[in-house]
Parts: sequence; C-alpha cells; structure tokens
Amino acid sequence: MRVLLVVDDLDIGGAQRQVVGLARALAERGNTVVLACTTGGDSPTAASLAEAGVRVEVLGHRHVTKRFSPGFAARIARLARTGRFDVLHGHVHAAAMAAAAAGPAAGVPVVVTEHSMASWRGSVARGYSRPLYRRCAAVLAVSDEIARRLRTVDRVPPGRVVVLGTALFPDSRDAVPGYPPGATFGGLLSPRQGVRVGVVARLQPEKGIDVFLHAVARVAPEHPDARFTVVGDGDLRAPLTALAARLGLADHVRFVGACHHGEAAVAAFDVLCVPSLTEGAPLVVLEALTAGVPVVASAVGAIPEQLEDAGVLVPPGDPAALAEALRRLLDDAGERFHLGTAALKRAASLPTAADVTDAVEEVYRRVVGR
Repeated sequence: MRVLLVVDDLDIGGAQRQVVGLARALAERGNTVVLACTTGGDSPTAASLAEAGVRVEVLGHRHVTKRFSPGFAARIARLARTGRFDVLHGHVHAAAMAAAAAGPAAGVPVVVTEHSMASWRGSVARGYSRPLYRRCAAVLAVSDEIARRLRTVDRVPPGRVVVLGTALFPDSRDAVPGYPPGATFGGLLSPRQGVRVGVVARLQPEKGIDVFLHAVARVAPEHPDARFTVVGDGDLRAPLTALAARLGLADHVRFVGACHHGEAAVAAFDVLCVPSLTEGAPLVVLEALTAGVPVVASAVGAIPEQLEDAGVLVPPGDPAALAEALRRLLDDAGERFHLGTAALKRAASLPTAADVTDAVEEVYRRVVGR
C-alpha cells in the first residue's frame, strides 16, 4: 500500500517515536511510506527515516500543535491527492485533526491514532474534534481508557474505535546528544553512591515534575546517598531548576537535559518515577519493564494497564503519597528486586512491534477495502 503518515513534528516524544517506528516497520514490509510533519525535516530522525526508505515531507515552517490548522489540512490534502495514497494516517492532535479534514477532500480514507487523554482540550477543541472524528474510517486508541473517551466524550461511533496498544520499536538514534557514541547513559549521572531514582519526560506541566521534586524534598534528608535525576527538556526547565533550588535539592537532584535514547536512560536507574498528572500509554513505562527497572507511577491513563503488579501506583498530584512510595523502595532492596523481576515477566506478555504493525496493517486493509 501507499501510506501517508502525518505527525505534528519529529520531536523525541513518545508519540513521535511510535510514528517513526511504525513508518520504518511499514516500509520494511514493502509498503511505500511518506511521513509528513510541520517541522523537523533537518533533524537526525528525518535522516534516519530516509535511510530506511521513508520520505519526509515538511509541510510548513512553523510548528503546529494542540489546534486545528486549515492551512496544514490544505497542504496535507494537496500531498495526498498528488501522491495517490491508499490511506492517510494522522497522529497527535494537530496532525490528526488536519488529516481528518484533508482525507475526504483528497478522496483518501483516514485513520487517526489517539496517543493521549488530551485533558488540555476545552470546549472549542472538543467542538471541532467531534465532526472531524466522524470523517475518519477508523480511530485507533493506545489504551482502553482513551477508547472510552473517544466513544463517550468525542462521540466516535463504537464500531470505528480500535484499541491498538503500544510497543517498543527498534530505532537507530544516537544515545545522548554531546556524549561519545557507544557510551552508557550512566556516565552522565552523578558518581554512584546510593540508589538512583530517575524521571524521563518532557518538562511540561502534565508530566508532574514539580510533584516529583516536592516528594524528593521529603525523602532526600533521610537518604543522603540517594541520587535523583531528571532527564528531559522543555519550557519548564528554568522554573523547575529554580524550584529544586528553593527546596534545597541542589545537591540531590540533577537535570541532565534531553535524551534521544530513552532505553539507555531508564536502564541506568534503580527506580523509575512517572509522576504524570495525565497520560496515554507512556513508552517510558515499557522501557522500564523491558529493562527490569521498578516503577513508581501515577495511576493515570493506561499506566495501571501497563504495570499490573509490576510497579507501585500512587494518586496523581500527591507528593506525600509519591514520597511514601519512593521511601518504600529506597529502604527495601528486596522489594526493588521483586518488582524488577515482575517487570521483566510483565514485559514478556506485552505486544511487540510486529504485533502493533500487524494490527495497523489490518486496519488499513479494512478501510481501503471499504
């Protein structure tokens, strides 16, 4: 098939990584794949896609996110018409909504994937999303909770909603920008003394990094040898660094910036913390399970589905509960070992990249045949 994938950008977020991995997998199976985005055409990710036989088309010079852009939709429709694609597949809100508008205009069936609960959306976004969803031949959800939202809040006909799940796709990105190739991420961390606790996330409000810092402020005095690391970058880098200083955490918490190889970052920790206030089905949890790293996470989105009994769940936005969970693992090496073993067992039962690609191709065949 000829497949046009569309995503907002080629950043290093979980949704983008899923799209890039899917693009490579589809191309490897003999499909003709083009990936369109608003920005990121000069990124290392775009170069690696080209090496895999995936053409990248940059449709504009300004990043479009969390809104519907008629201009973006018009450019997608033009590309879809001229490329004679069999299916148009949009990911992430701006690209998904633009694809839903563009597909009928180009005469191409549309599939969109919902990667998050989109809790940021207000009445305006919900208002334009509902009729656009109805233009889609299928709407894929990465978790059962997102599927429920699509059916109830967004009023997508139940027969068009498909629960897809997520998987870890192999990729070829560099380990860490500015760090020698082949070196381990652990070399960027503070010298090992005690237990290493880490967060790997974009520094945005919904990721709850401030909650993590307030929790660390409660447990760090009791565990002076423990080391806490925040991996990621974003708009909140400066405010969060300032908050850590105000909480007296300068000697306990290290901000190391963005990492282009999440698996390496997660595997360097003894405990992974996911303090998100809202989530879809975060890849970082899958990375921790695969590496056998114990997880302490907010009970939001698909995280309870992902972890089952292989982690510790806490209420979102509750520093006291998060501190107590961290304290439990910092104090008990046996509990860390037990959860790490359970994580490896859970990882073996989750969908693989091949499973997810199979499911996507089956949806494509169904909507193209219809």
